[in-house]
Amino acid sequence: MATPGTPVVLAMRDGLRIRDDHVDTLRRLDLAIHLLTEEEQARDDARYTTVHLLPEATTDRELEERITEALVSTGSPFALTFQETDIVAVGRANSRHGVHWSRPDADAVARDKSRQRAYLTANGLPAPRYRAVGARGADPEVLNHVGLPCVVKPTRGASSSHVELVRTPEEAGAALDAVERLARSGAHHFYDVLPDEWALVEEYLSGEEVTCDGVVIDGRFHLGGVHTKVLPDSPWFEEDLYTLPHGDPGVEDEITAMVQAMVSALGLEVSLFNVELRRDSQGRFRVVEFSTRISGGHVYRNIRDVHEIDLVELFVRAAFGEGGIAERARDRHPGACATCIKFVYRDGIVVSNGVGRAEASSAFAAYYPLAEPGQEVRSAPEGFDLCGLLSVRAPYEPRLHPAQVHRVADEVLRELDVVVAPFGARADGTGRLDTAQPAEGGAARH
Repeated sequence: MATPGTPVVLAMRDGLRIRDDHVDTLRRLDLAIHLLTEEEQARDDARYTTVHLLPEATTDRELEERITEALVSTGSPFALTFQETDIVAVGRANSRHGVHWSRPDADAVARDKSRQRAYLTANGLPAPRYRAVGARGADPEVLNHVGLPCVVKPTRGASSSHVELVRTPEEAGAALDAVERLARSGAHHFYDVLPDEWALVEEYLSGEEVTCDGVVIDGRFHLGGVHTKVLPDSPWFEEDLYTLPHGDPGVEDEITAMVQAMVSALGLEVSLFNVELRRDSQGRFRVVEFSTRISGGHVYRNIRDVHEIDLVELFVRAAFGEGGIAERARDRHPGACATCIKFVYRDGIVVSNGVGRAEASSAFAAYYPLAEPGQEVRSAPEGFDLCGLLSVRAPYEPRLHPAQVHRVADEVLRELDVVVAPFGARADGTGRLDTAQPAEGGAARH
């Protein structure tokens, strides 16, 4: 490992709020973190050696230049990111800096779902049927190829934003119009410019969905954890109930072998890696998407707690060229406890959003409030906002898992201080929202 105080560049235009665990690991490794971000609140964060505030709406190319400059000025051996929208700029800057394990072409494939589909097909890896579309929309040939119902999604989105299950040609057209508006807006750093093809229309896979996180060391993929997900019975892919461990070693082995084939085809040597998969109607897993980073939120910390493997630490040590890291990655616990992440969706104006009485529960692990008081939040289809992310722990009992930990999550959720007033609520004489009107609380909307 590098000596204490060794500098690294961390590029996170946004997304810092749900990466506290990732950043704290860098601090625990005694690294001097030089942060590039658009988030004003990071300016006075003592965890960072320096903070360079970027202009709002910094493009990928501009970010690449700023990272390249920071690598030289700080003497950092490499840059890293935990944010999906920044992997391309970081990969290009690392390559320019001479980082031998950097694979910017793989980062570029991972960032564009149309390129992902082409890559998977070319390498004989299981993926949904698809068509990449642009201004001409979903003509009859497209819908005939993928079938109805089908899924419409942005090629460069994140966090399931504007991903919709459609059942008719008219719904497909409306969903594509919404994706085009998103792409033209430049919001969330999804698109700097509008490409010729900005949406995917793809086969709907109706089975179980999982997300897999791990680390690549010397070209070999080492599994961190496989989270099962619960998705609502609606056209919108609002994720909920990320549960760990998966509990079936056979499934973990099957997914690991599939991911290793992807890693080898991409030529990755050292990298974090995430893959989302779904079962088709025959029960076979197919790759929905993948990325050269790991999940945010509580996923990383929960993998560390459940499987006693620290993906960020292993990645950083391997990136510095430390030996013996692969052996450490193989020393993975099958399941020390069970964890569940509950996604808190609401519609209205946030009155309060905090831990409340939940912190007193022995099952409580953490809560990330993602919406401020006074902020308007909207769930699908009007928006894709999250009030927060709740994480809970429970004993790992395979005969009861995962339903047991889901029940625990619902119980702890009711103890959060999450109050959301209806739209149109009036302020009282103090300027506060009049919460005498019915407000949303209790269990999250599914």
